[in-house]
Amino acid sequence: MTSGATWHAAGNVHTQSAHANLSALQAYSLRLYDGLADEVGQEVGSHVVGGFFLAQTKERMEEFKHLAGKFRSIGLEYELVGPGEIKAKHPLLDVTDLEGGAWDPEEGYVDPYSVTMGLAAGARMRGGAIKLNRRVDGIVRLPSGHWRLTAGEEVFECEIIVNCAGFWAGEVAEMVGARLPITNMEHQYLVTEDIREIEEMDHELPMIRDTDSQYYLRQEGKGLLLGPWELDCRRAWDRLGGRAPWSFGEELFEDDWGRLEEGLAAIFHRVPCLEAAGIKRGVNGAISFSPDGRPMVGPVPGVPGFFVACGFLGGIAQGGGIGLAMSQWILDGESELDLSFIDVARFGDWTTGEFARERAHEILPIRYELIYPGIERRTGRPLKTTPIHCDLLARGAVMGQAYGWERPLWYAPEGVEPKDEPSFQRPNWWEHVGHEAKAMAEGCGLSDISSHGKFRVSGPDAEAFLDRIGSAKCPAKAGKVVLTLMLNGRGGIVGDMTIENAGDGGFFCVGPTLAVAFYQRWMDEHVGGFDARIENVTDGAAVLGVAGPKSRGLLNSLSGGAFDDFPFMTSKVVEIDRVRCKALRVSFSGELGWELHCSMANHKALFDAITVEGGEHGLVLVGSRAMGMLRLEKGYRGWGSELTTEVTPRAAGLERFCSTKKDYIGRAAVDSQRGVTPPKRLVTLEVDPAAPPCWGTEPILKDGRVIGHVTSGGMGWRCGKMLAVGWINGADAVVGADVEVRILEETHGARVAADPVHDPNNAKLLG
Repeated sequence: MTSGATWHAAGNVHTQSAHANLSALQAYSLRLYDGLADEVGQEVGSHVVGGFFLAQTKERMEEFKHLAGKFRSIGLEYELVGPGEIKAKHPLLDVTDLEGGAWDPEEGYVDPYSVTMGLAAGARMRGGAIKLNRRVDGIVRLPSGHWRLTAGEEVFECEIIVNCAGFWAGEVAEMVGARLPITNMEHQYLVTEDIREIEEMDHELPMIRDTDSQYYLRQEGKGLLLGPWELDCRRAWDRLGGRAPWSFGEELFEDDWGRLEEGLAAIFHRVPCLEAAGIKRGVNGAISFSPDGRPMVGPVPGVPGFFVACGFLGGIAQGGGIGLAMSQWILDGESELDLSFIDVARFGDWTTGEFARERAHEILPIRYELIYPGIERRTGRPLKTTPIHCDLLARGAVMGQAYGWERPLWYAPEGVEPKDEPSFQRPNWWEHVGHEAKAMAEGCGLSDISSHGKFRVSGPDAEAFLDRIGSAKCPAKAGKVVLTLMLNGRGGIVGDMTIENAGDGGFFCVGPTLAVAFYQRWMDEHVGGFDARIENVTDGAAVLGVAGPKSRGLLNSLSGGAFDDFPFMTSKVVEIDRVRCKALRVSFSGELGWELHCSMANHKALFDAITVEGGEHGLVLVGSRAMGMLRLEKGYRGWGSELTTEVTPRAAGLERFCSTKKDYIGRAAVDSQRGVTPPKRLVTLEVDPAAPPCWGTEPILKDGRVIGHVTSGGMGWRCGKMLAVGWINGADAVVGADVEVRILEETHGARVAADPVHDPNNAKLLG
């Protein structure tokens, strides 16, 4: 036990994360560890000493201000401090070149070996059995749906497997026909000999993370533990293709001091007394990375009963909280907190081994990078592209990556460099996105949304199946379209989906890009008992969105008037120039508009026809950032930000999509909440136009008390108002109520608005 990465881990525990729910899980971990000794009766080496995150630049302090709001909104302590306050608690530091920092009073470190043994003792106390030194060499699914595991001559049978195999998680997944994008990387830290200045102290020094110089630092005995993140990072076991030998246990790689020189120089600058300190030992071990540096947890899509919990860059800090979440997932079918951002389903077959390796080499050297809103990675791209990818680039598209797809974020006009310059204020693309949004609202806009998830559901029970998993009645007539919600047993929103009756006995379902594998898994888990077939047709089907008051005229000119008699939420087959496609009259922008679905082979021909004719109708290209702001004005909620398993239809204001005439998953919960003020609910806020943008997680206050936080924000370009969606106390969600939003540690006025703030009677949408 503790072989692999655990035994040599630095053992640091902290709450800071770019994701609020991961911060909550890490807070659970450190509190669990700190109380574990009393619970199990043996020491676990917990040291709650507090910790500083250091900032050398104003930009870094701005990030800390953003994070401070996030942590306060979930009840965690996080204090911004100046150089003097840092020096007072850690007198060994040279703080002369610091802008300041952030203080986390709960941060500390543990002895990983002792914590593991303490958790094992607790498991045994509650009836758990731990079998050591059993190498599982085969996993087979039985006809019953159970699993049979063989370990030499021993055989085990179980209902659920949780793959926590660390370095070997990929190999274990392969035993059941699954793939995990795990990359094992080397990471080295060192421990100094005793330092006189520390020997003379009567207290333990706080933890240090110098985020701009990319290292961590803490006291170890009467010396210091120094952990620089290597710029010259290396894949572990590179000669073996990155795969750990099965025999690898409590072993280390050879010390490699040369690649630590730059990091150590930064540490020696920060702690001058290190110049006289000797090295007691070096620790060069392996850690596992996922392509985005976040854990991979949850049920593996396509493999029922097989869970995974691996890819932990901060495994000690996250382990306790992840254990809680996994137990909830296994016993209750989902975790209490929305964990889509670490769900293994966020990765698909597009995450090849080489993609994962390239991404790991990008993110390891910048472990403490400045996380700006909307930040995009550079490596492993492009990977999945549509036939019009080069056409969009030629028109100034700045691309982002979503579920492996390259898709346009915004378009740089002539003379403007097509490049993101991220900021917590208004970034360089702000006004250009505004131009796209306003031009669509005044004329016509085209958006490439081919990356959206697309499924075909067919078979004798297709309609009954969709009625069971969806809150709205499945369209019974050909050419009809509905919007439905998929809910869990608690009434939490798994996702939203557009369903079209295709008229051939099947149904065409469309959902968000990032939710493809989530939706596939959810449908697969609930199709048992129905004679229905689910096909993921995303990669073969292209989609162009055309919307705006002049969109009908444009499309009519290319189709012989096929768009005149075309009611909202209906579909029909049309011919646009030379291309036959399926047109659905739906619109995420809230303007008159259609989605045009065709084969990927016809994508470029359709795009060319529309853009050539579009010049006569004021056509502009519109990226996903403009669409994300347009939806705020219509009160449309986004998957992963507002539509999560923590939010119910009542709380989201979406009860109108929940039938009262049929049974569906979650109906009992939905019915029990009708007419009841929910504890929390989503509202749209009009924010002081002089305020910086809200990007999400900013605290919302009323009379000085925190009543919620922002989930999404941006500019309402049609109404000329700064907007945000807030998750606030239900009792405070009164239209016209004055509240405040804390943005970058400054308080700005806001008001609860009536949804939607643009075109409240849907005259433009239905025109």
